[in-house]
Amino acid sequence: MSEKTQQELEAIKNNKYTDGSNLEAHIIADMLRIESITAELREFKQDTKARLNKIEGWVIAIVGTTVTTLIATVASLVIKMVG
Repeated sequence: MSEKTQQELEAIKNNKYTDGSNLEAHIIADMLRIESITAELREFKQDTKARLNKIEGWVIAIVGTTVTTLIATVASLVIKMVG
């Protein structure tokens, strides 16, 4: 066996990541995985932001309705007591 083949066999036996013959392929695969995860995180961030904006709109609407109803009720009670 040649020296390179023996080194590759030893790398496979010892399971060393950097001693393999296709280190570049491993690096490219890792970079693609990182890019994929980054894209998923960006998409998750955008979806979460949109949902939180929708929830914020609902909370503002509920609080606005509650305050308006409270003011109307208090005004109605004041008018009944005075008038």
